[in-house]
Amino acid sequence: ASNNAPRLDYSTGAEAFLLEPQSTNLVTYSELFSDAVWNRVGASVTSGFLSPDGNLNAFKMTETASTGVHYVGSSNIGVTLGNDTTFSVFVKKGESNFIQLLFSGASHSSSNYANFDLLNGVLGSVGGGVAKIEFIGGFYRCSFTSQATATTATNAYIWKIQSATSPRAESYTGDGTSGVYIYGAQLELGSYSTSYIKSDGSQTTRNQETCNNATPEI
Repeated sequence: ASNNAPRLDYSTGAEAFLLEPQSTNLVTYSELFSDAVWNRVGASVTSGFLSPDGNLNAFKMTETASTGVHYVGSSNIGVTLGNDTTFSVFVKKGESNFIQLLFSGASHSSSNYANFDLLNGVLGSVGGGVAKIEFIGGFYRCSFTSQATATTATNAYIWKIQSATSPRAESYTGDGTSGVYIYGAQLELGSYSTSYIKSDGSQTTRNQETCNNATPEI
């Protein structure tokens, strides 16, 4: 929506303004997965695919033919002990049907992960946190929330996996061609993912939204 134009929420079955708290996308390049802030191990990314916003700015993440792990991840993002941290990304199946979101490093429990089934639009195995999947603009927005166990830097990963029950940080031999489409990564402090905040070179904040001079319907 344009500035100062209200967005509408129908999640309760009634039409209401969608008013969100202030939130910051801690990922500095939320769409440019080819940038150096994103580590690519056992995977390559290619741009130019249709995204949920209607532009050709989604990427395809393709596993290499190597034996090992296959992921795209953003690293060294500061989190605070005891705070919930939520990582979300828009994903669509390609030749592959499954992805995993997880945090690594001393910042989170080593048991944290969430698997997502992009064929059926459902959650797979989840450990050490809470996950959600919702269908938006031809993609699934996959999100995973886990509580920080230390005040330090965290690493957030989009991990290629082979099934809905794959173990955390699965390793396997890729085929060099299978992939998924990714767009709009967001890492924020809080117990749920807020609506997408685009970042293009820096951490980006959306201010708290308010509604003035509104008359409730009776």
